[in-house]
Amino acid sequence: MDFLIKVKNCYRELGHMLGPDFVGKSFAIAFVLEGLMITLLTQPGRPSHPFTTVMTIAVYTVSSLLFPFTRAGWEAFKDLFASDTVLFIPSIVGLVLSFIVNGMLWQASIFLGPIAIWYLFGRRQH
Repeated sequence: MDFLIKVKNCYRELGHMLGPDFVGKSFAIAFVLEGLMITLLTQPGRPSHPFTTVMTIAVYTVSSLLFPFTRAGWEAFKDLFASDTVLFIPSIVGLVLSFIVNGMLWQASIFLGPIAIWYLFGRRQH
């Protein structure tokens, strides 16, 4: 039970750090990507073992819960290295690149999420 309280406090702290709009958009992106992947995973003609399907959905859910932290870490990383750089690219290219980057961040959020949490909360305490 203490773990759930710590997780809730962690998300509350993230909301205060980044703003509720950022967190809401991150969760919306994460659960749309999760829905797409689950739809592809559970196609009727695709044979798979039920245990594999349940475990894959569990991993996708954990990725979705860690995605806001990973995305916030990515934004901090971009600010650190590209601070005030302005890029002029066509909007369709920016949209496609944004979708690709968010998809890659979502897939890697199980590994990058704890690193991003450590970085963000460590940076906040300094």
